[in-house]
Amino acid sequence: MFDLTGDITQRVLLVDEDARFLSECKQNLKGKLDIVTALGSDQGMRALADEGPFAVVVSELNIYGTSGMQFLSRAQRRSPHSSGVLLLGPDDLETAITAIKNRDIFRFLIKPFSPLILEKTLIAGVDQYTKAIETEKAGQRKKTPGSKKRILIVDDDPVVRSIVTGTLRNYEDFAVLTAENGRVAKILLNIIKIDMVITDLEMPVMSGLQLLSYMKSHYPDTPVIVLTWFLKKEIEESMINMGYKQYLEKPLEVDALLGLIAETFKEKGVAQVQGISTSAFLQLIEVDEITCTLIVKHNDQVGRLYFLKGSLIDAETEGFKGEQAAYTIIGWENSRIELENNCPKREKVINKSLMMVLLEANRMIDEKAASMPHGNSTGIETEAGISQI
Repeated sequence: MFDLTGDITQRVLLVDEDARFLSECKQNLKGKLDIVTALGSDQGMRALADEGPFAVVVSELNIYGTSGMQFLSRAQRRSPHSSGVLLLGPDDLETAITAIKNRDIFRFLIKPFSPLILEKTLIAGVDQYTKAIETEKAGQRKKTPGSKKRILIVDDDPVVRSIVTGTLRNYEDFAVLTAENGRVAKILLNIIKIDMVITDLEMPVMSGLQLLSYMKSHYPDTPVIVLTWFLKKEIEESMINMGYKQYLEKPLEVDALLGLIAETFKEKGVAQVQGISTSAFLQLIEVDEITCTLIVKHNDQVGRLYFLKGSLIDAETEGFKGEQAAYTIIGWENSRIELENNCPKREKVINKSLMMVLLEANRMIDEKAASMPHGNSTGIETEAGISQI
């Protein structure tokens, strides 16, 4: 077993099935980091057992006997603070989007990449590992100061959205939402209390500049950070005239973004998250034709409402499915709603309109209240905190 008194923070395990690639990486990083290479998953697992823990574990997606994601999950079970890096081919972008949402993945790299990119990624992983260890020693949770803050990421590039989202979700005090253009962002701003918007400028349907103009009129106190490949002088002047001065150029430096977020929140002072009635929230989803899953939590109960283009198509909770599940969920008082930007269901199980479902749920609540000693009920208009997974 590796001597734990050594400098673990500089140790990196690199797993791949290409011996030449491993050799080149080790040579390029010689003197900068302590690199251990493994040819395939079997050697990788032996290295974890005999020479671990490692600050960073890097794995190719397709390795014999398992997948890179599975290998990184096993590695993190052995060393929870290790930073996992997944190596992908140019045709694996869908996997990349899934990977960055996985808590076992710190970053992904798409081959071919330059030695400098790999070095910067590994150094960032080492830095995260070091901070995690220091936080644990101090007996603190990994989180940013202050109350939970809801951040909306607006970018038509799914990879950029995934990278920023994956980074922010490492922090317990950030709730993250995403939108692929300004129009979707506008809908979310009207439905949910947003504490910060991070937006690209060039997007289809509704551009970032149009979104900034809308926010200036309707949400002037919401801080904004702009992401752009190149900021033209006339666009910069338009931003400044609207009062928006914070921007970062792509390719994005994640550490710079985190620093700017912390600085902005410190300067602005963000209001507390406000609730919204459950029925009003459901009707807004219908009006704006949003596809999503609502995860509703009430004490130790969990229910799900599935919306496809604004239509309530299915629901489920413990013991119930379909309409009965919807009635049960809507009837919960003081529930908490989490919004997930996808709908795994496609079959329409609930054939009634949303209004009919709400009316029937309200009738059932009234009947239940009438049977109680004092007839107390708050009805369907319960306050719900809204968050994003």
